[in-house]
Amino acid sequence: MDFRELIELERKPFRERVELKYSAYQKEVEKGLMIGREGSGPVDARMQYKDLRDETFRDVLVFGSNSYLGMANHPYIKAKVIDAVEKYGIGTGGSPAFSGYTRQHKALEKRLAALAGHQDAVLLPSGYMANLCWVNGLMNRNDIIIYDQNSHASVVNAIRMTGVPFFTFDPERLDEFEALLPKIRERSKPGAQIFSTVEGVRSTDGSIIDLKRYIEICRKNDIITILDDAHGLGTLGRSGKGTLEHLDLLGQVDLRMSTCSKSLGAQGAFVSGSNEYIFMLRNFSYPYLFTSGLAQPTVAAISAALDVMENEPERMARLHENVRYMQDRLESNGFNIIRGEAGIIPIFFSKSGVAGNINRLIYERGLFANIMEYPMVPPDKERLRLSLMSSHTREEIDQAVEIILDAAREFDAI
Repeated sequence: MDFRELIELERKPFRERVELKYSAYQKEVEKGLMIGREGSGPVDARMQYKDLRDETFRDVLVFGSNSYLGMANHPYIKAKVIDAVEKYGIGTGGSPAFSGYTRQHKALEKRLAALAGHQDAVLLPSGYMANLCWVNGLMNRNDIIIYDQNSHASVVNAIRMTGVPFFTFDPERLDEFEALLPKIRERSKPGAQIFSTVEGVRSTDGSIIDLKRYIEICRKNDIITILDDAHGLGTLGRSGKGTLEHLDLLGQVDLRMSTCSKSLGAQGAFVSGSNEYIFMLRNFSYPYLFTSGLAQPTVAAISAALDVMENEPERMARLHENVRYMQDRLESNGFNIIRGEAGIIPIFFSKSGVAGNINRLIYERGLFANIMEYPMVPPDKERLRLSLMSSHTREEIDQAVEIILDAAREFDAI
C-alpha cells in the first residue's frame, strides 16, 4: 500500500477503514513484507525472529536493534537486576505520586540529571511517555510549539493530544526557522510561551543538525528548547552523554529527553531540566502522575548500565569503529548512504519502492534490519535503516554487506 492509498484510506468510514487495513496487513504478511515482529532470545548481534507466514523462528544477524552498546544481555547488569528482584520484588505498586517512588528512583534521577548537565530529572516507562510528559506538564493552549518536521511520532501525538498550537520547521534550514519566529510571535496571545523541539541524532538517518546555531537562535528569541536525544545517549560524546556532549553543548538546552532502552539496553526514559521545570512535571504532568513508577529491577538495570558505560568506554569506541567500517564497505560497493556519527546507517536505493522487497529478501537470507517508509519518512524517501552494535564482529558486518549487495543487485537497485 503506497502513501496515496494510505491517505485515501483515512477518508473511509470506520468499519470499511478497519476492514481494509486488516486486509492490507494480511496481504503484506503473505508477501513476507511484515517481518521481525516477534523475537526470541537475548537481544544481541545474533538472535531468532519469527517468520509470520509459517510461525517458524530463524536465526538471523541483527542489524535492526537499538541496543548500540550491546548491553541488553550484559552479565553484570543481569546480576544487578536479579539482586534487585530479591531485595525489592518486581513492581512498585503505584504511580510516583503515590506509592511508586523510592530512594532508588530518586538516586537514579539525580544521576541522570547530572549526566545531562541539568539540576533534576524524572523517569518514565518509555520515550513515548517521556515526550507526552513534558508537553502535557509544561504547555497549555495559549502556548505555541515549533517542532522538527522529523520528530518522533510521540512528539507529534503529544502536541496534537494537548491541543497546543504548532508549527513545523526543517532543521536543515535554520535561516527559514529564524525568519519564521517574529511572525509567530506577532500572532501569539499575550503571555504565550514559545517552545521548540528537535532531535539530537536524527532517528531516520543518523545525522546531526547545527545544534549550536539552533540553540543560539532560540535563546535570542526567548524560546524554550527541548532536545530529543533518544539515539545520542551512549553513542556520542567523550563519555557517552550524548549529542550535546559531542558538540560541547552539555546543559545548553532547557530540557532533554533520552531513552534508557537503546544504548543502555534496558527500558524507560527520562526528562531532565531545571528544578522549576522538573517540579512542573512531577506535580502537573498526567503521564507522570498517573503512570506506575518504573519497576525496581528496571531501575537497577539502568543504574548498572550506566556503570558499564562509565567503566567500559571501549564499547563506544568499538561501536564507532564498526560504524565507520560498515560505512566504508557500503560506499565502496556503490551504496548511497548518509555518513552519520552515531549508530544509524540509512541506505537509499536507486529505484523507488524496492526497499520493502529488499528488506524481505535479506531477512529470508538471515539478516534482520528495519525499513523506514511513509509516514515515518516523506513519500519516495524510503530507506533501509541499519543499526550497528559494539558487539558486531567484522565478519558479521562483511556478511551483512554481502547479503544486502546481492539483494540490491537482484532488484537492479544499485
